[in-house]
Amino acid sequence: TSDHVKPCNIGQSEAHNRRSRDYLARINENKIYIRRDLISQNQSWVSDQMRDRDLQQYLDDIARMVKEKTGRAMQTKERKVVNKKTGRVKTISGSSPLRESVVVCKRDTTLAQLRQYCNLCHERFGITAIQIHIHRDEGHYEVPGDKNTWKPNYHAHIIWDWMDHETGKSCKLNAADMSAMQDMIAECLVMERGASKAETGKEHLERNDFIIQKQESKKKQLQEETNKVLTTLDSYSKAANIKQEDLIVPVLGVDNLVGDAWKHIVEELNKPIPTFNQKEWREERKKGIKQILTDMQTQLMKAKNIQKDEALRLGKSLYQKAMKEVNAIIKENQKLQKQNERLTHENEALKTKIKSIDASAIEKLRKTKDAEINELQKQLDKAERQAVLSDNAASRERQRADKAESQVQEMMDIPEIKELWEDIQRNKKDFMKQIDRWIKDGVAAIREYAEGKSNDFQPEQGNAVAWGIIAEAFRCGLDPTDPKQRKMAAAYLLERMSWTGMSSFKADLTATRTRQLCDAMTVSKDLMANLLLAAGGRGGIGTGGGGSTSELTNWDGTKKKTGWGV
Repeated sequence: TSDHVKPCNIGQSEAHNRRSRDYLARINENKIYIRRDLISQNQSWVSDQMRDRDLQQYLDDIARMVKEKTGRAMQTKERKVVNKKTGRVKTISGSSPLRESVVVCKRDTTLAQLRQYCNLCHERFGITAIQIHIHRDEGHYEVPGDKNTWKPNYHAHIIWDWMDHETGKSCKLNAADMSAMQDMIAECLVMERGASKAETGKEHLERNDFIIQKQESKKKQLQEETNKVLTTLDSYSKAANIKQEDLIVPVLGVDNLVGDAWKHIVEELNKPIPTFNQKEWREERKKGIKQILTDMQTQLMKAKNIQKDEALRLGKSLYQKAMKEVNAIIKENQKLQKQNERLTHENEALKTKIKSIDASAIEKLRKTKDAEINELQKQLDKAERQAVLSDNAASRERQRADKAESQVQEMMDIPEIKELWEDIQRNKKDFMKQIDRWIKDGVAAIREYAEGKSNDFQPEQGNAVAWGIIAEAFRCGLDPTDPKQRKMAAAYLLERMSWTGMSSFKADLTATRTRQLCDAMTVSKDLMANLLLAAGGRGGIGTGGGGSTSELTNWDGTKKKTGWGV
């Protein structure tokens, strides 16, 4: 276990710790994942010292206390002081009257154990705990989508009052004191103390950085074993990974092959985008379009020597199946190897206890473990044989991929196709830059409103925010014509905001006004069609905000004209 202490983020701490409805609605699950079905297992304790105040109110009262006790305003920001005699500039860090601990704990850690730790810290250092929150609902999936790989992150948040209310000054803890806190938390929670930074030389990693580091280590291990398979697949992926718009060359007159392929591609793209599982939807569409393009390329370049369509589809199916089986076998190998290592480790542990355990029981355990290891070895041998067979099949199919790649290269040697390809890539690149500008301008408009005194977005601000929401939706694969998906895009846009230096009231008001603007928006199907064309590199997009003037309703019920409704 360990206790990592840092200044408390007043604007977000309580919303995160209490799992408020607004917080859960706008959470970015890529940064922090919370299982809604486990929230009920969380526990909280609030000191009577809070007296029904939130953290911002509590901090304001501390500021008044410091002013009364010291006669000076509380300095929370870093400042520079110039020595009049020497001219040297000294940097003085701002005080952090409220700090927040993140304590690594176990599933059965209790509030009583944490309060005991807090009482010991108060007696020794003078700091006072005012809130404790145990979280048992956070974690991550080692394999996304596989519920069996859930890894919980059991931890607790402690909000500290770091001030001496008798003197109006902050409590001073040095490195030795912080190290002592690590000893105290380990003793109170009956857990092993984490290795100190002085011993390991490693800096503390935040939650996401720790998960990323751990996953990168596993990824490197798996990569070494899958490089051989990936190499065999590389040529095929290069040949097949061509977007449909890059093959639209009506001026060349290549009979009906391109036209038929485009017709089938349009049918694929017209399948409705679901609200959820959009990643799977995109993968299905991508697979369908790749199949269509593969067939068309083969017919276009080798029309006289083409085999029947059924044979080609069968070959593609067998290839994909082989690739899937190879990946599955590799993963199974990893799993079996880990089990083998675990059993071997357990056998070694049993040997050290042989003098204190009945000899017959030891023999029974040994036979059981040996039998399990033998069975695992058989499974490993079988899996390796299957991997060899699948790899051979993949090698045969690679020859098809090599032919497809050479055919594509021949197409690119045609000047008209090459010119069209380069023009499309430029258009796509320019479009994504425009998307980034819309998002940046939208965030800037929200910030401008938050720092101003106006009760509503001005027309120019509203226009920028609306286009920022549309751009955010497009980047996240959402449909802004659908109100629910548009709200999700607005939530993602708000997450890009920095609320530093802003009161919780102003931050909440700004977020509410942004959501109200989102509700008042209407986005036409025609606009989305134009955006999709531009994203594919087949059309341009204006940079001035765009859209016809629409009449919307102000927050007070009156009518207004805006330049962003479509």
